[in-house]
Amino acid sequence: MGRANTLIDKNVLRRLFTVPGPVVSSYFDLFTTPEEDAALRWEALVQRLAEQGADPGAVEVLTRKVSASVPGPGMLAAFVADGELMLDVEMAGAHRPDVAVWGPLPRVLPLLTWMQERPPYVLAIVDRTGADIAAYPRGGTEPVTWTVTGPDDEIERNAPGGWAQMRYQHRAEDSWEHNAVRVADELTRTLLDSQARLLLLAGDVRALQYLTKHLPEWVRRDVCIRRVSGSRSEDGAKGDRDEQVAAEIRRAAEERTAALLHRLAEGRCPSGRSVEGARETLNALAHGRVQTLLIVDDPGDTRTAWFGDLPGEVSDRHEALAPTGKPITRERLADVAVGTAVRTGAEVHVLSPGTPGAPAEGIGALCRFTPVGATA
Repeated sequence: MGRANTLIDKNVLRRLFTVPGPVVSSYFDLFTTPEEDAALRWEALVQRLAEQGADPGAVEVLTRKVSASVPGPGMLAAFVADGELMLDVEMAGAHRPDVAVWGPLPRVLPLLTWMQERPPYVLAIVDRTGADIAAYPRGGTEPVTWTVTGPDDEIERNAPGGWAQMRYQHRAEDSWEHNAVRVADELTRTLLDSQARLLLLAGDVRALQYLTKHLPEWVRRDVCIRRVSGSRSEDGAKGDRDEQVAAEIRRAAEERTAALLHRLAEGRCPSGRSVEGARETLNALAHGRVQTLLIVDDPGDTRTAWFGDLPGEVSDRHEALAPTGKPITRERLADVAVGTAVRTGAEVHVLSPGTPGAPAEGIGALCRFTPVGATA
């Protein structure tokens, strides 16, 4: 695949939801077989957009982007508003039906799902002299890589025998520990900068023991630290390590979902901090209470909701917003909820249809606080 714009943070998403609409959202599978004509598939999407009344200029912008993309194993997600390509992401490894939608809000749930399955993480391959580090951004396939070399170079314990043996051994182990401190400091800064909460470690067992010892308490408490195979030398373990890394990423994403659903279940009481169902969740979003929105990505969900220009102007009932006299718009419920969450600084966690423990009506939230007057 070609260049991928995967540096997607809250500011990028907020801009996507605050730009004046309408917005064209498209997801186009870049993988083609010899028997398949990708151009015909794209023409079908263009026709679909025309039937929806999409701006021809926006469609032309998308067409140029698709034409310039390199075929590969994944999808191109692209969003155009006011004639400008607002965001384009080559979603490596993603495959789902092509989509092209013109509407007042962008359709980002497939993109958020793909990002969620690829959390940011840091991989460090360590020995007694330092480490090779790779920091992967959220959704990113291309890491930032660099090498850290410790301050000490006395790493061998092959000293002469006799009375001097113990002294040489201590000097070597002191050097290993000093180098581990340097690597630990670098990893701590990297975890902070990348907001990664998954740290994968490989390499020399003794060096890893020293490194783990010198990681700060918050890293050992808040970051998931896992071991994978391999060393800094060309030991032929890269293939196995890549498989282990992929498995640990899936595991981390699954554990995150399980933890959020556990918190949702714990908060299911009158004084709890969980809400579920469309009306209750939209009400919590309107009052800025939502910390994390949990929503099922169901392409067949046709429910709608109403929203206005301000983040707090959101409801599943037209009559709740109509008396304000301000312009209000009707759009798909899921997109309204996600847009409101993004605009109010809430996290969004996407669930697959049929997920055990999912909130009622496929939508719920973990809240920052309980409403005034709630009782047990």
